Amino acid sequence: MRRVIPIVVLTMLAMGCGGGGDAQPDAAQPDAAVPDAAVPDTAVPDTAVPDTIEPDTSGPQCPEPGTTVRPNGRSEAFGVMDPVRRRLVFFGGDDGAPVNCNPNPHLVGGTWIYDTVCAVFEEVVTNGDPGPRSRGASVYDPVNDRMVIFGGRTRTGNSGPYTLFDDVWALDLETLTWEKLEISGAKPLARYNPAGGYNPLTREMIIFGGTKGTSGMNYEPLADTWALHLDTLTWRQIQSTNNPSARVLHTAAVDSDNNRLYVYGGTSSFFASFFGDLWSLDLATGQWQQLHGGGPGAPIGRIWSTITWDKVGGRMLMFGGHDSGGVGNNNDTWSFDPTTKAWTGLTAPETINQQPNGFCDFPAEFIIPNMEAPDRRAAQLAALDETRGEWVIFGGKTDCGLIDDVWIYSLAQDGWIRLIHATMGEACIRGETPQLCVAMCKNS
Repeated sequence: MRRVIPIVVLTMLAMGCGGGGDAQPDAAQPDAAVPDAAVPDTAVPDTAVPDTIEPDTSGPQCPEPGTTVRPNGRSEAFGVMDPVRRRLVFFGGDDGAPVNCNPNPHLVGGTWIYDTVCAVFEEVVTNGDPGPRSRGASVYDPVNDRMVIFGGRTRTGNSGPYTLFDDVWALDLETLTWEKLEISGAKPLARYNPAGGYNPLTREMIIFGGTKGTSGMNYEPLADTWALHLDTLTWRQIQSTNNPSARVLHTAAVDSDNNRLYVYGGTSSFFASFFGDLWSLDLATGQWQQLHGGGPGAPIGRIWSTITWDKVGGRMLMFGGHDSGGVGNNNDTWSFDPTTKAWTGLTAPETINQQPNGFCDFPAEFIIPNMEAPDRRAAQLAALDETRGEWVIFGGKTDCGLIDDVWIYSLAQDGWIRLIHATMGEACIRGETPQLCVAMCKNS
């Protein structure tokens, strides 16, 4: 059973504060710069899908707008792009908004769809889904037309140890029904925050790293690489050399043209510095190579960013995350050329405009916002629509809580376009009456 939830695109002033979630040191935190010509004002009407999204007249007509109900802002969700139906499909995550900049996790289940053509959300009511969980890995299986998820964690309440998962589930994207897959043979340790992708050359889901620790404050990071064959449902550990250090809260993407897995950033412990290195794994030989060590000319080290492989441009794209600088949550966008091994900034990071007044006390003009890029965030859901050349972003952790907006990054224009305004978790200065803001997350 499905409940279609049409969206009237409105803007509301965000309330709250803090980044939220116990896997990052919760402090407030940059943005980016997109040329005006890259994102024309006419491409973001308040009540319609931008001009870059053409209605699909061959399928069902879009429902009439009639309600503003949609999923709560969330982070750490499982999700994929369904290329057949042009929709973002996601499950679970954390919708617990922080309290006074302190984590307040509330792990949820539930399956949702965001239709990129009609700009509407759809809640999918199912029986027998995986249950509340977050911070696992997910891939789209094109042969069987399904989303496959692995691992993650859950907990009842907001204290105590987490329960970690090593199971594998599949959501049939035609029938929208869940199935727990029966895995045979050896398998990875239960973990959360692995990162990976789908390798179409071998029909495998690839994962690297994560943590086996059950405490949100004491990571036990891993550095192993595994591959799940999506037909035989058997795991194999990829024997590799010159491995990156063990890590958690990193991000990854597969370049199927060159049979490589890219891994970027992360950290080794709750209080450690954040990595800014970029690695590639040759999936045929098992040989790791560090492509860039970070530092000058590269993004500042960070956790919880998202990367994707742009096969048309022959480059890797990176967005957002929580960095190790004074700003924290970020919204800069970068590309990396694996041939020249050089980073290029596409939207510049924001800088601090006014210093904080104290812990969790940020002035309204803490930073100068870049209104042509999403609000600064980490742990967002991101999936590439290869057909349209658009990188779809939903939710994540911001300075003001958990956000519920939707943006796309146009690979052709190298610019951001907002599809749906936020109703929660957005900095006050981005709202309709920024002159009334009395703090970063509060208006008068």
